[in-house]
Amino acid sequence: MSEWRQKLHIEPPQGWLNDPNGLCFYSGKYHVYFQYAPDSASGGGRKCWGHMESPDLLSWEYTGIVMEPDIPEDSNGVYSGCAVVDEGKLHIFYTGNVKKPGDYDYINEGREANQIHVVTDDPRVLNGKNIILRNPDYPDYCSCHVRDPKVWIEDGVWKMVLGARTRDSKGLVLYYEGDGPENFKFVKTYEVPDFGYMWECPDLFFVEGRSFLGLSPQGLPHEEFINQNVYSSGYFKLNEDKLSDFEEFDHGFDFYAPQTFETPDGRRLLIGWMGIGDIPYSNPTTELGWQHCLTLPRVLSVADDGGICQNPIDELVNLRSSRIRCAAGQKTELTLPCDIVIRDQDFTRASFGGFEITVGDGAAVLKFVEGKGWGYGRDIRRVRIGQFNDMRIILDTSSVEIYINGGRFVLSSRFYPDADVTFECDAKATVYMLGDKPMKLVAIGEALIDFIPDKTGCSFDQVTAFAPKLGGAPANVCGAFSRLTGKSAILTKLGKDPFGDKILKELGEAGIDTSDVIQTDEANTALAFVSLEENGNRTFSFYRNPSADMLLKDSEIRDDMFEDIFALHFCSVSLGDFPMKDAHRRAIEKARAKGALISFDPNLRFPLWKTEEDLRAAVKEFIPKADILKLSDEEIEFITGKTDIKDAADELFEQGVKLIVYTRGKDGAMLMTRNASGQAEGVAAKAVDTTGAGDAYIGSLLWYLKSIGVTVKDLPELTEDELTQGAAFANRYCAVTITKPGAIPSYPSLQEFKNIYK
Repeated sequence: MSEWRQKLHIEPPQGWLNDPNGLCFYSGKYHVYFQYAPDSASGGGRKCWGHMESPDLLSWEYTGIVMEPDIPEDSNGVYSGCAVVDEGKLHIFYTGNVKKPGDYDYINEGREANQIHVVTDDPRVLNGKNIILRNPDYPDYCSCHVRDPKVWIEDGVWKMVLGARTRDSKGLVLYYEGDGPENFKFVKTYEVPDFGYMWECPDLFFVEGRSFLGLSPQGLPHEEFINQNVYSSGYFKLNEDKLSDFEEFDHGFDFYAPQTFETPDGRRLLIGWMGIGDIPYSNPTTELGWQHCLTLPRVLSVADDGGICQNPIDELVNLRSSRIRCAAGQKTELTLPCDIVIRDQDFTRASFGGFEITVGDGAAVLKFVEGKGWGYGRDIRRVRIGQFNDMRIILDTSSVEIYINGGRFVLSSRFYPDADVTFECDAKATVYMLGDKPMKLVAIGEALIDFIPDKTGCSFDQVTAFAPKLGGAPANVCGAFSRLTGKSAILTKLGKDPFGDKILKELGEAGIDTSDVIQTDEANTALAFVSLEENGNRTFSFYRNPSADMLLKDSEIRDDMFEDIFALHFCSVSLGDFPMKDAHRRAIEKARAKGALISFDPNLRFPLWKTEEDLRAAVKEFIPKADILKLSDEEIEFITGKTDIKDAADELFEQGVKLIVYTRGKDGAMLMTRNASGQAEGVAAKAVDTTGAGDAYIGSLLWYLKSIGVTVKDLPELTEDELTQGAAFANRYCAVTITKPGAIPSYPSLQEFKNIYK
């Protein structure tokens, strides 16, 4: 069925896919190579490497076969391997498999296992194969099964582990070191007595300063709760040379040969093959011309007990397009893919029609329903979990990944529904629908250059130098949203001048889409000179009469700017009587038609207005157009004439505002709807520069709302707990930003933020 083609998981266009290889980030993109038999969905024919690449770990492009057997040393297959990025080059290592003709057992005789190195600066073109290790280079007690190099650089030393089988059928790992990528020398082995006959796909990796050895051992005895599959895959804790506490990565039906790599922001990600060889069950897509997929990328962390937690990458929440809160016992027909979260500790059972998940007696069970046929021979898998705390279930169109107790335990499986998938749970749950693309934040308004002074606590005439920095509230809000893994775009106009060029470059480097930014020679790029008091507060002097951003016309606002939009954000700086004001009106109209949230931060800048009444009138015109309104104490009184937030809120809700974001600087913030409110105390932090702090607050809050699947209709129904969590999240994010100078450069990535508040 074409409906079994997945939307979240990497699959081959045709043929057979197995082990993930060469996982890396190189030249601005993530790269996943994989074992690939393009000629047969059953795995026959050529054994090649296929290649996928992505800018965001969500949208993957297949670029084709990048390596195939074409030299004597890999004539029977380009087998598994890895990638290392060093000094601007991409180094690929893999095993070339050769099976000699004749009457051999192909275990101890008749096979060559050649370790091969390729270096390139184009991830799509892997040429120039150099043999770095052959059979005589392995210890003499090894069989011909030595493969799957995993290479890394540590303290300037190139290191490699290889999976191996001894001549008396014992599994182990060979460890090599070298001063370069083609000069490896054998150092030692890692082994455990009587632990399978072959250790495949070794991976020595580090998480939070701790060492682990991942591998896929073959030949372990099967038990009720462990090693239930034909072949296992897991990790040892590694303390110096001692291996201990082997635990499987995944207890489901379909998981093998995982590989990890480190992202630019320091995360350790794992991707596995969502399949296993020699299985007693099947995949019906074989008859359609393709078979198997890879797991979602998973972030690894260390649990309190020293084991590994796995969780879907944070980027995945950017696909959440809407949500359904399900009561216990409620039946919900699912649209796949979706993301289900259960935090009710009374949970014991969830049904999906053709399979169910149950929890009880310290164990979790994934079971296919007899007679439904969704499992194609799959039956039951179990894992001991202790006390149940929470569960997250990611359903694609023909796969399920189940993360239990913060990802401490995982079960993965393929399933092939022939009817609607209906979810029923005996506890409260939230179902998040997942779209095909990340929904983006669009901001309209000024992007400018902030000139930051070289000293604080003085007036403008005492400043001796200014440093130009990217600024402008709409740009800053986009920057915070993007730093938290979100997608963002800005609508503005810049001068055809060096400052405009600088802004375009730095917006792009911040991950903000600038494809709809217009450059003009009608006016120069806006400039703002800033003075800083000792406490980090600012005074502005603007050079903007007019500036290019003021000249953006409503006729330049197109429908296609608002595809896949989550929210539109704007401020008051660009609401004066010039063309940009009409551009705002048009943008709000078009964003509203797409169902987007409309967010307004008045962000009052009095020096830009002829009179205060002009500013007040502009703000009052646009408040009824907003779903979300951000206000401070001073702004409340200026706009509404009231000093009490609750009195002001009643008036603003009557005008159509659904969520009020009331910020109080160091004293924290409050989020309010008609029905509930939540507040968070301020976070102590030494203020170095408050430039862009309020923008960081609203940008991070919008990302939080996106991450919990909030749409316009959900805003009035936000719970006290959700409002409190949102206020606390944005408070903490904002507190980090003021400890460094500048706006976007001070914004932490989501992983940096998590590390700070771990």
